[in-house]
Amino acid sequence: MSTLRVDNIQDTAGADNQGKILQVTYDSTARPKFSAAVSTLTDTGFEVSITPKFANSKIKIDFAASVLSSAHYVAMDIYRNGTTGLSGDSANGLTGSVAYYTAFWQNISMFIIDSPNTTSTVTYNIFAKTYSGTVTIGGAGVGGTIYPNGVVLSATEIAQ
Repeated sequence: MSTLRVDNIQDTAGADNQGKILQVTYDSTARPKFSAAVSTLTDTGFEVSITPKFANSKIKIDFAASVLSSAHYVAMDIYRNGTTGLSGDSANGLTGSVAYYTAFWQNISMFIIDSPNTTSTVTYNIFAKTYSGTVTIGGAGVGGTIYPNGVVLSATEIAQ
């Protein structure tokens, strides 16, 4: 029986970063709640930016928020730089944004793994729409008190 022991595995450049978390950024800006009757995916103003150390890194975007729709149906998506929806494409049988049925305030969460292929700053935006009525993201408390930090949004760079 043979035993293989190593102290370290490195890539051809001598780095051993594969699979390591390189950085985490999060949106700590107190933003007002988003509330609108929008029938197309619209930027909600919630965003997080990250500057990848390596062009081949994966970026994991995590989003959680309190959400309400006056007419129950909400669709949400994470966009890269406000222009590219990351939830899928119709060519592969995916229809886009994540849809929720919200008859009351509830926590909604989603995450996406992105490959932006850049070392320039990338901004991830939360987009939302309703099929009718109004969508509210960010929450309101008892007596209408607004809790603008009812949204958590982070980006994590993972080396490849």
